[in-house]
Amino acid sequence: MSRIYALLAWLLIALAGLHMATTWRLSTATVFTRVWFFAAGIAMAEAGVMNLLNRGYGRTAPGLRWSTRGVNLVMLAFSAVAGALTGATAGEFVMILGLLGGVTLLSFASTRSG
Repeated sequence: MSRIYALLAWLLIALAGLHMATTWRLSTATVFTRVWFFAAGIAMAEAGVMNLLNRGYGRTAPGLRWSTRGVNLVMLAFSAVAGALTGATAGEFVMILGLLGGVTLLSFASTRSG
């Protein structure tokens, strides 16, 4: 279970990197839209890093564990709403909600200590 959690967190970080890298390909977007698109990638990367930290230190750092769970729930809800509002495809929904849903569920599961 711990390895799956790590894999999902790393995939979330990779997706975040891809999200940030594609910002520059938004040729018709305004600068404002590009900044927010890039910031969304940063938020995904930070959520992935928090999950990796939670995986390693969650039992010894209860505040980290609860913070990670909160971040995961907010990111999951935000991504679902944002995807619906922006007309995300079924594949996009499956990708992001699958990753965020997976790390959210696993962040509530037992984590190993340091």
